[in-house]
Amino acid sequence: MLARPALKAVYTVAGRRILIEAHDDWSAKAVADLFSGWFLNPLAVNGAASPNVTVEIRCGIPSPQIPDGLFEFDIPQDGICYTDGRTLYLDFNGSRVVIGPGLARDVQIWVKEQYDFGSKVFAQIISQGFSAALRRCGLFEFHSAGLVPPGHDKAVLIAGGSGSGKSTLTLQLAACGWGFLSDDTLLLEKCDRGIEVHALRKFFALTADTITAMRMPQLEPALAVGALKERVTPLDLFPQGQIQRSKPGAMFFPTISYEAESRVQKLTAAETMGSLLRLCPWAAYDKPTASEHLSVLGALVRNSAAFDLFAGTDLLEDQTLAARLCLRESQA
Repeated sequence: MLARPALKAVYTVAGRRILIEAHDDWSAKAVADLFSGWFLNPLAVNGAASPNVTVEIRCGIPSPQIPDGLFEFDIPQDGICYTDGRTLYLDFNGSRVVIGPGLARDVQIWVKEQYDFGSKVFAQIISQGFSAALRRCGLFEFHSAGLVPPGHDKAVLIAGGSGSGKSTLTLQLAACGWGFLSDDTLLLEKCDRGIEVHALRKFFALTADTITAMRMPQLEPALAVGALKERVTPLDLFPQGQIQRSKPGAMFFPTISYEAESRVQKLTAAETMGSLLRLCPWAAYDKPTASEHLSVLGALVRNSAAFDLFAGTDLLEDQTLAARLCLRESQA
């Protein structure tokens, strides 16, 4: 007789139903702790509609062998992806995620050891599997902040990798009264109304360097400069409230220039698509979902003005400059 999972729960995000099956007590507790910081709504398993996708998680048991001769490339947190174009095998020093074959809507995760709750490696393993599951039901992860100017109904996206200044700009805009979705991770969805962006995380993840640069003394004791990121509840800082979804209106791709004055350069559609593809590598590497993924990115380009933002030292000297600059360019 097969053992029952320690956790069997259906969560919804952006209208999709994800069944999570954790096959041991530690996995159940670790996943529940991680998901408590995400915009996931639990449903009763009994009586719930059939899930769109299933994610199974196991800890401490051997993971399947990765076939020989596959194409491989590096992914974050010292991971490696191996693929034959239909099935993806993600390896994190022995922890494995298996996605596929093709559009099969069942993602398998084997966690090698019991990581500390809050472990960045564990969060990356689960996030990679969860994101692959979402891609198979039409939701695509995008490394971008999202904020809505006061009195407006469309979001300004601040898209970029780690160290681009994304979180600092997010804090500056939120401090100026902008509504906020996320400081780092959004989900893109193509729907009848065009493109929508959805918040995934409830918290902001900030480095001590960002906190210090923003002159937020109430947070400075949390971390030493150069340490890993600290989870911060944005509603504790910005009472205007967190927004869970919006339509995009403009995109900014920031780069820290170290120049005295910040400057903005409007991008062509082709330049914008190139920037998006650099931030969304799964649009090329996850072949079964690539066509739909590229279609969503194309719709985002068509529906949003896009700019390179070369962030100078004046943005730190004047905390309201980012809001004026982004609003002026996005409304031009």
